[in-house]
Amino acid sequence: MIEVRRLIKSFGGLDVLRGIDLTLEKGNVLVVIGPSGSGKSTLLRCLNVLETPTSGTVAVGGARLDFRPGAKPRQADVLALRRRSGMVFQAYHLFPHFTALQNVMEGQVTVKRMPKAEAKDKALRLLAKVGLADKADAYPHQLSGGQQQRVGIARAMSIDPELLLFDEPTSALDPELVREVLKVIRELAEEGRTMMIVTHEMKFAREVADRIVLLDGGVIVEEGSPEQLFERPREERTRRFLSLLMERDG
Repeated sequence: MIEVRRLIKSFGGLDVLRGIDLTLEKGNVLVVIGPSGSGKSTLLRCLNVLETPTSGTVAVGGARLDFRPGAKPRQADVLALRRRSGMVFQAYHLFPHFTALQNVMEGQVTVKRMPKAEAKDKALRLLAKVGLADKADAYPHQLSGGQQQRVGIARAMSIDPELLLFDEPTSALDPELVREVLKVIRELAEEGRTMMIVTHEMKFAREVADRIVLLDGGVIVEEGSPEQLFERPREERTRRFLSLLMERDG
């Protein structure tokens, strides 16, 4: 289970997250939506301590970190938490001088200390899983954006994380490439992977999510099932946000 309690993140005098409380059960998918600048990406980055929260608690499985203003967490505790989650970034962040195979192997070898032969076998299986068995020896510049993002998904899965984090995984893609990435994520959801996804793809969010959170101004405005949030939103801010999205997509 994933727990976030009273999470605050400030940059200078600006509070980007203002007391977030979340629970995510194992095997569930939580989708985070909201306008640009609402704190969605910062929330994901705080969960694996790519950004250090100002205060609050983050727990992923058996790893738990309590953050306090002015106190730096122990690196060993940060690594223990970080190893339990895999992140898929908006801009891929593949190593350009590594092949697809090497990109997927890297975390297994450096983080999990897996023998290279074993890491290679696993990486090949993961590339096949995301439909890229024939691209193992290709470098990132030889791959389309959708293919690079699928390598990123395979890389995130390679360390067997308890939680997969997706930060707007299709926003940098051309429209025709979005479908292939969403297909892989849907398949992971069907397998029962625990995932938190930031996305602007509302149709996809409705299909894949167990719960949806609307984040705005660093606070949770509303949380509920896809059916409730899209069909019977309780908050006026939610209704306005969804109305703007429908106008844009219309």
